[in-house]
Amino acid sequence: MYLRKSTDAEDRQVQSIEDQRRELAYEVTRRGLNVVKTFGESKSAKQPGRPMYNEMMAMLKSGQADAIICWKLNRLSRNPVDGGEIQWLLQQEVMKSIITPGREYLPTDNVLMMAVELGMANQFIIDLSKDVTRGMKSKVEKGWRPGKAPIGYLNDKFGEKGNKVVFVDQERFSLVRKMWDLLLTDNYSVMQIKRIATEEWGLRTSEGKKMSVNGTYKMLNNMFYCGEFMYKSTIYQGKHKPMITKEEFDLAQTILGKKGKPRPKNKRLPFSGVIKCAECGGMIVAEEKHKKNKTTGKIKQYLYHHCSHNRRDIECHQKSIEHSALLKQVTDYLDSITIPEEFLHWAIQVLRDQNLVEEYDRNIIVSNLQDNYNSCLRRIDNLINLYISPENAKKEMITEEEFRGQKSSLVSEKGRIELEIRKTETRVDDWLDLTEKTFNFATYAKHWFEHGDFETKTHILKCIGQNFYFRDGKLSIELQKPYLTLKNGLENEILKIARVEPSVLCEDKRKNSHFQTVFSTWSGQGESNSCHQFGKLG
Repeated sequence: MYLRKSTDAEDRQVQSIEDQRRELAYEVTRRGLNVVKTFGESKSAKQPGRPMYNEMMAMLKSGQADAIICWKLNRLSRNPVDGGEIQWLLQQEVMKSIITPGREYLPTDNVLMMAVELGMANQFIIDLSKDVTRGMKSKVEKGWRPGKAPIGYLNDKFGEKGNKVVFVDQERFSLVRKMWDLLLTDNYSVMQIKRIATEEWGLRTSEGKKMSVNGTYKMLNNMFYCGEFMYKSTIYQGKHKPMITKEEFDLAQTILGKKGKPRPKNKRLPFSGVIKCAECGGMIVAEEKHKKNKTTGKIKQYLYHHCSHNRRDIECHQKSIEHSALLKQVTDYLDSITIPEEFLHWAIQVLRDQNLVEEYDRNIIVSNLQDNYNSCLRRIDNLINLYISPENAKKEMITEEEFRGQKSSLVSEKGRIELEIRKTETRVDDWLDLTEKTFNFATYAKHWFEHGDFETKTHILKCIGQNFYFRDGKLSIELQKPYLTLKNGLENEILKIARVEPSVLCEDKRKNSHFQTVFSTWSGQGESNSCHQFGKLG
């Protein structure tokens, strides 16, 4: 006799093991069967490998029994592996019969009917899994965490399926909050917090059990208490009432980290892996600290940078620097290459106008190159015609070696001309595009830096230079060549004044003389050559 009850969703409406036992006992008496052994287990049949089922099949294969009685066929299997084994043993008459209330399966029966029943049991599980997954996804998107609520909260047992919420446990909520308060003082270990809560306050779980140390650690690492929850590696904002703030949760994780439990890294801190220590060559790393004000209860975040000191062979004496002070130094670098917005629009327009002149010269160059290309093709054709002509049948006019040498030379010349044509056709547009991008970046990079997140700040820093070193509280940057050229050009007095008084630049815009002076400064040869110089700049 085989009895199975699963805790899975598909079997929640199935009769209990005792109910199955009573009904099958009636069949045993009615049919006069001899039950050698009864197997009962609370296991899902979705996967092969149930202990009692395996023991029963071993008895059948060894001849200790020759039939099974069960409540329904789906009690034996809901997966194709076990289903196939059952059908095979029955067909080979290792089993003489499978009996259920109202039906008996024999080796001589049509195998199709049994296969359909077992297949339906398997398909039921597949369909149910899809429905459950769909329902769970809908639930988390609504802000409700699936599964058992942690201590301090209660699941809604009577709500509509798919819309059940999580309530505050009025009996335990305040006690669990006090556990968080003890941790946030940084004066109690997790072991002490657990002892106080269970021994002094009498805190118990909803099942009436004391919390374990491991359970206390899990509770204090659970983001559910700050209003969020994780489902399938994604963090969702919950609709349940938070017990603590997100700042308090971060501080708690930092405190737990001090005691040997590593804190999860959920975000990338600024300038990580970019700046090196000039003294020892180690990387400058960012570190966050949280401190709770004992008077106001507010948590303040501190961010600073320091050498990682990962070079054990060198003693490093460099001190840390606050994040705000490092930001100020980067901002100063950006300020030195920032182009006034009025100048940007004027300069881009001049470049585009000058490009029209360049386009005329470019077309002449392309025409000349095309003539050279056509001439090269004619020479290749003439060489081939000469080599294959009847007059050269004996290879007296041009030998095979001479033909190969001349052909190779002409093909190489043809390739060079093709390359020059492609370069000439695109290079003016390319440098104009690059220069515009450079000017736009130089104009707005400081604004993006000041208003961007950590990743944006890091990206902008890496764009403007290379070889970032930190020594004695000072950051040194080797500016990329385009921005170094900009920095030198921006030393022009007019542009210095324009940063402070944009109206001066607007007034001078009508005259253009001061702008042309800046163009000459950058180009080194006057306005007439500015396009080529800005091309190099880009």
